[in-house]
Amino acid sequence: MRSSRPGGARWLARRLVLLLCVLLVQAGRAAAQDVIRSSADWRSIRTEWFDVHYPRDAEAWAVDLAPRLDAMRNAVAALVGFAPQGRTTILIDDPYNQANGKAIPLLGAPVVHLWVTPPGPTDQIANHRGWGLKLAAHEFGHIAHLTRPARRSQWYWQLLPAQLSPLSLGTPRWATEGFATWIEGKITGSGRPHGAWRPALLRELALEGRLPSYGAMSAGGGYKGGSLAYLAGSAFWEWLAAQRGDTSMTLVFRRQTARVARSFDEAFRGVYGDSPSVLYGRFSAELTAKAFLADSALKRAGLITGTRLARFGASVGGPAVSPDGKRVALVLPGLGGGPPRVVISPPDTMAPGMSDSTQSALLLKRDPQDVPAARVYPRLAKDISTLTPRRGRSFLNPRFLDRAGTKLLLESWSFRPDGSLRPDLAIWNVATREVRYVTDGAAVQDADPSPDGARAAAIRCTGGSCDLVLVSLADGRVITLSAGSPTKVFGHPRWAPDGKQIVTSVQDRDGLWRLALIDPASGTSTLVTPDDDVNRHSASFDASGHELVYVSEAGGIPNIETLRLSDGLRTTRSRVTGSAYEPVPLPDGSIMFLNEFAGGMDLRLLARGSQATSDPLLGLAASLVPALPTSRQAGVTLAASPAPSPRVYRVGPRSYRWLAQTAMARDGMVHSAALASADPANRLSWTLSGLLGSRPAWRGGIASLAWYGSRPAVRAESFWLEQRATAQRNAVSVAADDVRIAGGSLALELPRSGSSLTQRMSVSGFAGATQQSGFETTRRVLVSAQYALGGVVGWRKSAALSLRVGAGQLGDSTTLRASLGASATAFRTRLDVRTHRARVGTPSFEQFSAGGFAPPLNDNATLAQRIAIPALPVGIARGRELYELRVERPAPLLPATVYVHSVGDTWKLDRHSAVVGLERGVEFDYLGLVGLPRLRALAGVARVVRGPLQDKGSAYLMIGWRP
Repeated sequence: MRSSRPGGARWLARRLVLLLCVLLVQAGRAAAQDVIRSSADWRSIRTEWFDVHYPRDAEAWAVDLAPRLDAMRNAVAALVGFAPQGRTTILIDDPYNQANGKAIPLLGAPVVHLWVTPPGPTDQIANHRGWGLKLAAHEFGHIAHLTRPARRSQWYWQLLPAQLSPLSLGTPRWATEGFATWIEGKITGSGRPHGAWRPALLRELALEGRLPSYGAMSAGGGYKGGSLAYLAGSAFWEWLAAQRGDTSMTLVFRRQTARVARSFDEAFRGVYGDSPSVLYGRFSAELTAKAFLADSALKRAGLITGTRLARFGASVGGPAVSPDGKRVALVLPGLGGGPPRVVISPPDTMAPGMSDSTQSALLLKRDPQDVPAARVYPRLAKDISTLTPRRGRSFLNPRFLDRAGTKLLLESWSFRPDGSLRPDLAIWNVATREVRYVTDGAAVQDADPSPDGARAAAIRCTGGSCDLVLVSLADGRVITLSAGSPTKVFGHPRWAPDGKQIVTSVQDRDGLWRLALIDPASGTSTLVTPDDDVNRHSASFDASGHELVYVSEAGGIPNIETLRLSDGLRTTRSRVTGSAYEPVPLPDGSIMFLNEFAGGMDLRLLARGSQATSDPLLGLAASLVPALPTSRQAGVTLAASPAPSPRVYRVGPRSYRWLAQTAMARDGMVHSAALASADPANRLSWTLSGLLGSRPAWRGGIASLAWYGSRPAVRAESFWLEQRATAQRNAVSVAADDVRIAGGSLALELPRSGSSLTQRMSVSGFAGATQQSGFETTRRVLVSAQYALGGVVGWRKSAALSLRVGAGQLGDSTTLRASLGASATAFRTRLDVRTHRARVGTPSFEQFSAGGFAPPLNDNATLAQRIAIPALPVGIARGRELYELRVERPAPLLPATVYVHSVGDTWKLDRHSAVVGLERGVEFDYLGLVGLPRLRALAGVARVVRGPLQDKGSAYLMIGWRP
């Protein structure tokens, strides 16, 4: 793999471009932000077509899903006209206590990642007949669609460590996500195509002339823009299928993968007769016409939307109203793109005041011909108090604890030591501004305090099951009141005013949300809403405790309904064109709620006694799809296979990949081939690497292994490396030595994540031999320990400290050195300061040397004295003492970082070598999901502004794999 061979540079460039495409486009989006709980107790289930892996706490969810997977696979294959003939890996986990999933369509080794926590009743994905089946059908729909191989010869795809079909990179997002959403509806007879939330948003967008353009449907952005690929995309596919049949979609994909190379637009045009953008325009026009027909019918019957109190151009959480009705709490978007904030205001609309009049007078004084702006939308009265994120935690779902509204129960998400995220409860004292955390890692959310303030009813979701629980607000103790299961989900509990009952939403296997009354003493449950194929959820008791106020999806539009408990009388209280969320009854009988419009949400107030007497859309629903929902259907009958027996995962199934690595900088160029093995749960990973390149660069061989199946993790490594730094082109300007080193290392590493503090502790040992320019081969033993502590001190503000100490023996000489670093980040700017010191008498090999890339080792403690600065040559600064300073911040208009890096043997900057540069780095830590080890990539350009190479420019690139 030498760069000097004919065409070698072109071959390498082509390979690297393709490699980065698959990693950045597929694995980057899919896995870089995920946490896989590798140290959990993992189990496996094997069916005819699937290998299912999951942590032990998700076993009930996995065992419920597994018997139907093979039948689901065959049903999806019949719809798509294709399915991979090999096995598909399904990894089940619960990293963030959220509902989600993803598909990674690698040819020959497709992977599906499912998150078990089910969605709540107001989520767009809440309509289903079992969360696991709906999620699996959607994600395997991606696999069946995107693993269809090209029938034309494309030899260069074979260069990739993981191969993709052209469909994966050549199909617009709306087509892939919309098609998978269409599949979920066809297989289950439910899903987004049959729910009330898809038409609610599309209808509002159409009525306001804000349906996305063809390009924006895939691009996302704006209010719920990222969901339009699913919602508008699936509705567009349904519109096309209604004209040309369901199989017409598969004809597009067959043309796209034909021997004749075609783009998606060309393949689409050949089936439907015109370009997708033109036909999408016709679809949008029809959707708009249907939306206005629905709007006209609703207006003729009379809209009942109440009084608008405020308009918000984004999603809003809440509202919560204090028992005395004088305060309302909302979760509003953060300022400047920050995390959400909790705001308490009077439930009154702010009238135009003196400031408005004063501004208008000043405006007219400057220009009498000007016209002052009219206030179109009302605003809430001035905030009483605001709670912003603290120490890395934001707050959601406020509920007032006392009658005067001076204390709030909040939901606060916290990181666990393994990096997973769980919801917890906290109490905010508005007067003192103190926040007290009630639970820690308890996975409790959506809580409501009891009337006496001693406990809270909440939902605890673990392993895909959501229980109804009671939480002591004094000590955080959690008691299960009614157990959930993979087929029974609780949500949105609310206490009766007398504390004798709790109303909650309940979802069973059929996927419908109903309301149930729960006895908090015994856990006895009584359903109070009828079995009429209508979702009813988000309920609260009115002030008397005799009536429930909730959201009903009857008629296909989420509206507010009330239920009188004494005789079961149901009354529709609102008639909106979009959808109603989170109704909250006030003491005077009025109802506050959120009403969605095309660009966000309105806060509205329904007067007491408002009532809608009939459904004006009765009988029109089928003709107005997708401006109204498609009724739920039976779906595909899926025969359950005999339940497979779970087995212990151990080190998991192995994937083996040939990988390329490279590093190019001032200290030379090196190319490497590596054989790597990983498992889906990222428990055991190893690499065997051989490095060849120019003389100044690192060369040799490395065998590395990492075990993440325990805490702490274990790393082992054996290697032989050499670097002839005296051969680099800048050798006359620096003092560098040639180095050879061989041996092995063993390390223990324990990272501990936290909401406000993160820690990393490691201990490692090395034994081997080294040789340095002018010296004989010498035995080397080294023991190192490292501790790093990082803390969040505010929004976008953080600080960190790190300490590494190494002690050992090099021949007859003793080694003792330490490195101390500190960093602070504020206003998007990061400052790093590091000092490195070795005691007097430390041999030159163990002293510090700055410049070049870091040695290509898994355990960086083995050669911790080598300080990586790839924009500078090896040996730019050397000695027993070195000092570093680095300042960086995001580059304007570019996905990169601008930095200044300076190093020298004193704190005096005029004696430092320094560079100014622009670089981009990526780190993917959980690629075992796709059969790859961990990836580190870095690219940059820089200019030396001080030192021996002043005014010299440089560029550098590194792509490296580590287990």
